[in-house]
Amino acid sequence: MATFFDLQEKNRKKTRLIVVCFVLFLIWLGLGLDLALYYWSGGNVRTGSYGYRYRHHYTSSAPSTSPVKKEKHFRPIFTLIVGMAGVGLAWWSMSNAAGTVLGAMLARPADRNRSPGEQTLLNVVEEMCIASSMTMPKVWIIPDPDPNALAVGLKEGDYHIAVTEGLLRVLNRDEIQGVVAHEIAHLKNQDTRLMTALAVLVGLAALISEFVGRSRLLGIGSSGGGESDDRKIGGIIFALWLVSVILAPFVTQLMALMVSREREYLADASAAQFTRNPEALAQALEKIAAAVSPTALVKPASAHLCIASPTAADVGSDAGTSWFATHPPMRMRIHRLMTIGRTLQEREARV
Repeated sequence: MATFFDLQEKNRKKTRLIVVCFVLFLIWLGLGLDLALYYWSGGNVRTGSYGYRYRHHYTSSAPSTSPVKKEKHFRPIFTLIVGMAGVGLAWWSMSNAAGTVLGAMLARPADRNRSPGEQTLLNVVEEMCIASSMTMPKVWIIPDPDPNALAVGLKEGDYHIAVTEGLLRVLNRDEIQGVVAHEIAHLKNQDTRLMTALAVLVGLAALISEFVGRSRLLGIGSSGGGESDDRKIGGIIFALWLVSVILAPFVTQLMALMVSREREYLADASAAQFTRNPEALAQALEKIAAAVSPTALVKPASAHLCIASPTAADVGSDAGTSWFATHPPMRMRIHRLMTIGRTLQEREARV
């Protein structure tokens, strides 16, 4: 049977592969246009257009002009533009992520003196920070009756865990510990940073697609210039690039959601490592899944941050199988946690 260490490594490998494909696709959005323009305008040899010069030859009879063959250097202008835009947007978004998300949810700081539930929550967070060797994050309460929780933050000193009032009412201490361990795992594995960056890059892909749709780049295929072989190569590259740009918002969103689902599995396995009680988290997920109301204060843009889909889209026999699901099926997560629990019991029995 797979242990939580096996599941952690498996999910990390899947995540790395998806992220590499994601980055390569975005590089292609810039590089593809650079290559298309390079070949469309002649590639290695030009004949006087697009900034190339002619040389005049004079004979005793009459002057004539013939093109001077001149090498055109490839300049990855659009590749650099896409790269710089991605870095700039990511930096701006990461600088404002935590405050924006928590403010939109009307979250307030947890207080030991306000209720026994909040005191238990803060005690559990301290315990899980010790177990995971993490610094204490700021703890928040979201005034929503639906049981849910999330983590947000990009670096040490800016980590936050927020749970709903409904979660504190529905779960017992062990189950709260499992949920908190899951959110601590997201912070320790830097999932919040990764998903924030991917969300920005998805937005960048959408902006590129919108820009191309409104610009004159769509008419490049009807423009002249270049030798026939180069123009054919440029036309093929441009056609592939154009299809990629049209599909970019969908492709990047799918990749980001694939990463999100894999990171949920990884956080579940990490929580089992911290608590040594995977059944408690499985029981918590069952209670969360049983809630019928959506988490109204969690906006769709923040759905991937929660331990369960705010709209309960991951609940049901076929739920979560959609390519656009933010979370894996709840039944699969519970099954994996119970498998980890049985593995731990068998090891303890052998000892």
